[in-house]
Amino acid sequence: MKKLDKANKPAKVIVKINGKAGGGNREVEVCDWKNAEHEAAAAADGKKEDESFDWVLPELDAEEVKEFQIINYTPEPKKKKVLKKLKSSKSVPAIFFSVAAAVVVGAVLGLIILKITQYQEGQTAKSASPAAGISLQSGAGKAAQAQLPKLSVGIIQAGVFSSKEAADAAQKDLAAKDLPAMQLSMNGSRFIFMGTAGSIELAKKMENYFSAENVEAYAKEISFASKKIQTVTSHDQNFVKQTEPFFQKLLHAAAGAMQNGELPSKDLEGMKPLFQKISALDNVKQPTLQKLKKYETAGYESLLSYQKNGNKQDLMEAQQNLLDYIKVYSGQ
Repeated sequence: MKKLDKANKPAKVIVKINGKAGGGNREVEVCDWKNAEHEAAAAADGKKEDESFDWVLPELDAEEVKEFQIINYTPEPKKKKVLKKLKSSKSVPAIFFSVAAAVVVGAVLGLIILKITQYQEGQTAKSASPAAGISLQSGAGKAAQAQLPKLSVGIIQAGVFSSKEAADAAQKDLAAKDLPAMQLSMNGSRFIFMGTAGSIELAKKMENYFSAENVEAYAKEISFASKKIQTVTSHDQNFVKQTEPFFQKLLHAAAGAMQNGELPSKDLEGMKPLFQKISALDNVKQPTLQKLKKYETAGYESLLSYQKNGNKQDLMEAQQNLLDYIKVYSGQ
């Protein structure tokens, strides 16, 4: 019985602190864990039975609670990319439109500036024109400078004078004898000329003609340098190219007629194409060129009359026209 009592008594646990037993004996209850586990489980089952009850939920109106639905949902990052693509696609035609508009505006402004410049140049040309009111005609091009070539001629001199009065008196004496005469100022002196020739050799052969008229004659050669002249029309420009060759032929024909007393028709026929070309230039407007054309065409017509009727006066008129041409060519 004692053994059973000992077995039923709870075990004692002695706790030592630092190897020493506590100051008093304390009994520590040792629980039977298995029995405790069975008791706890039984208590829990009972509690479950006691705590069980029926759930009663209130009835809800189906229209009050709506099902959440995602409609046309697009993630935010994708939306930005789409907008960027749209912007980039729209920017391409916008750039082309801007460039095209800039080109058109630039072209219009350039055209306006060009028209203004042309108008100003036209006004300047009109104000600077030597002959006011003269415009380019007969398909004429732009007004420009032309070059009159150098002119060398054989000529018959009647005298040299230091004063204008003495030169004028000598010129009147020649006119009274129905001889041609032209006064020219050179190197401070005044020269009287009464005949022309194509060369100094021809001029020397003409001396005998004037000696028969009791007039002293001296053959010589004079030259005039080339010079620039402002043309007004295309006819002016064409005349400048043709006038000197035609004039040289006239000099030879007139000198031959005075030397031989006759003018072969073949000489005039050879000059006829040049005469026709110069006569067709009816729009020569430059004053100096107008005078040159007048004198050389008149000289040809006088020679043509002399060739037909042999009138000496026609030959003298031809020489007078050629002398006047030389004076205009010299610039006096």
